[in-house]
Amino acid sequence: MSSPAAIECELHSTLTMGDSTVIFGRVRLVAISESVLRDGRPAIDLLAPLSRLGGSKWASVGAVRRITRLGYEKWNQQRPTAHRT
Repeated sequence: MSSPAAIECELHSTLTMGDSTVIFGRVRLVAISESVLRDGRPAIDLLAPLSRLGGSKWASVGAVRRITRLGYEKWNQQRPTAHRT
């Protein structure tokens, strides 16, 4: 089985928490097959990604919802004047 997408990362740092270690990385390269693109963007339903939950447990994406985001300009206008950039 091959993956339609690959992400190359560089180690940024690690953080030990109890008996686990969280690894932080910087994305350096993303390669993705055109077969999983829709309008030039990755389509979740075509990718069918998996996520590791821990141990030998994995999960897949359930229902995908579209939620309209507040753009930065509008968000920044709604902030108190003292906090605007």
